[in-house]
Amino acid sequence: MAPRPPLVALKDVRLQDGPRPLFDGVDMAMEPRSRAALVGRNGAGKSTLMKVVMGLIEPDSGDRSFQSGTRFAYVPQEPVITGETLADYAASGEAERWTAESWLETFGLNPSKSTQGLSGGEIRRAALAKAFAEEPDLLLLDEPTNHLDILAIELLENELIQARFALLVVSHDRAFLNRVTDTVHWLEGRRVRTLNKGFVEFDDWAAKVMEEEAESLRRLTKRIEAETYTFYRSITAQRTRNEGRARALQQMRLDRAERVKDLPRELNLGVDSGGASGKLVADIKGVTKAFGDRTIFKNLTTRIIRGDRLAIVGPNGAGK
Repeated sequence: MAPRPPLVALKDVRLQDGPRPLFDGVDMAMEPRSRAALVGRNGAGKSTLMKVVMGLIEPDSGDRSFQSGTRFAYVPQEPVITGETLADYAASGEAERWTAESWLETFGLNPSKSTQGLSGGEIRRAALAKAFAEEPDLLLLDEPTNHLDILAIELLENELIQARFALLVVSHDRAFLNRVTDTVHWLEGRRVRTLNKGFVEFDDWAAKVMEEEAESLRRLTKRIEAETYTFYRSITAQRTRNEGRARALQQMRLDRAERVKDLPRELNLGVDSGGASGKLVADIKGVTKAFGDRTIFKNLTTRIIRGDRLAIVGPNGAGK
């Protein structure tokens, strides 16, 4: 049986952002039922590339192809909820109303709840419910775990793992990516490199890729040095040959300069150090806090020692 064609494919895609391209020469494909992470540095263009994949932004050059009839669903970083009720919102796209209501309930929401005054977590869950209800072939999620508590994240993970559609997700939640992805698209140096394994394998692979890139750059630098030496030694040779060598040398230098620009930068932050504190950071005894008639916590007693690493967990609205 012949392999199925990708749902969406980008070929040699370029998109300009100011004087330099945001990405250039991007090749990328989304296979049916694949679950892919799109990762890269802040500002690399991940959200923009996701919109190119979906067709919301046209590239300056290159090709975007997709299977006829492919259905997309997209949850942006900041969803906008419309309609009078959550059911109105979730059924405002391609979904049947009963399907939309069912998915709202799956994500712990009352379909008849007003869209006014929603918390960040409720907005996120409503947007996810709407996307699932539309039964897409490709679901695109931009930072989907923002504003979600642990239980909601676990629910989302389970639904994504069981889903029959393809997934492209941008997220800074490494644990989430480890659990749900089987492919990684790495946007780095204005290009996309693809790892056909889950995000759990990404760090080792990325380190190897960057080591190979650094070695390639070192070889190019040595070649430039050798060509420069040869060029100046043959300065008395035939003029046309020298002009050709000069052009080739200049092009190598330009190539090297561009590749150096695309190398990851280390961020060094200088912070003034204060005086050393004692071992005891906080000693809390019998603390109670309420908002109106609702008690958030009662008789809380704990001690925090310098060097402790603590997590405060709980559902949205619990009072963390």
